[in-house]
Amino acid sequence: MPEMAFKRYHSLSLAFVATVALLLLANRAEARFRGINSFCTTADQRLLCTRMVHGATNWHDAVANAINTSLELATTIKSMLPRIGPLLTDLSPESRDSTFQTCAENFDSAVDNLKEALTYLNAGDKGSLNTYLSSVTISDCIDAFDQFSAPFPDILSKAARVLDRQVNNILAVSQQI
Repeated sequence: MPEMAFKRYHSLSLAFVATVALLLLANRAEARFRGINSFCTTADQRLLCTRMVHGATNWHDAVANAINTSLELATTIKSMLPRIGPLLTDLSPESRDSTFQTCAENFDSAVDNLKEALTYLNAGDKGSLNTYLSSVTISDCIDAFDQFSAPFPDILSKAARVLDRQVNNILAVSQQI
């Protein structure tokens, strides 16, 4: 009889230890995401994502808020287009025009793709939403500068990196459903 009591208490001890361990792990995970919007837990840039979704409490609003945040940045980047011209003065007129045109089209596309993503979000078309989000980039402009070894403006480079991070966050949020 004492041996059976030992086995029962031993198995209860193991169950108790396992329960405590699970609770500790759950508290650590919760602490890791404390202050992070629940839609941003899978995002690479969780704090940035949390700022982007602006406290949204449902999936649609979280995605819409994040897209609008990126749309503001893409529009700002587009407004910087006139700063590009003076950086291309050392290029031939054809190369200068080509690079400028590539950047103009690329910046327009980034803004247009974010607007289209909002349209598909509101229509409930998640596939098209993600397709348009995935195509938001200004890498063609950067590549055009690289092709002619022209220095890409530092402020645009920083803005492009932030835009990429933002779009990755939107994609992480949009994948929640």
